[in-house]
Amino acid sequence: MGAPLFVILFGLIFFGIGFGLTYQQYNLRQNGLQAQGQVVSLSEGCDDEGCSYSPVVRFTTQDGQTITYTSTFSSNPPAYNVGQEVTLFYKPDNPYKALIKGEGGVLRWIFTVIGGGVVALGLYLFARRLQEMLMADESQLNL
Repeated sequence: MGAPLFVILFGLIFFGIGFGLTYQQYNLRQNGLQAQGQVVSLSEGCDDEGCSYSPVVRFTTQDGQTITYTSTFSSNPPAYNVGQEVTLFYKPDNPYKALIKGEGGVLRWIFTVIGGGVVALGLYLFARRLQEMLMADESQLNL
């Protein structure tokens, strides 16, 4: 029974990450404020596999505060160009907690769909293993 339960747990973790990202972004869009910003630079992050780029956006809050926000999402090639106008959502009490509109959608879906699929596979494996055990018990009773 251990392997199917491990698969289910693994799937739940992936699904939870996808759901958590979705909820966090939904909450920011519903309760946050919206602003227009401009990509002022690209932050480069490199590792053994290459480099990726996160947009650095400058925007002004409703109370007139100028904020420079570096996105937590990066890509290669860069998803944005320097000078590009973007729409952001930010927390009124912490404008550094922001999100560029439309960002992270693919990542959320990948985690949610893969997680859901792995959970379904784990449940299937669990049901088969349970059925095999019940059939083995039944055949021993018939002896």
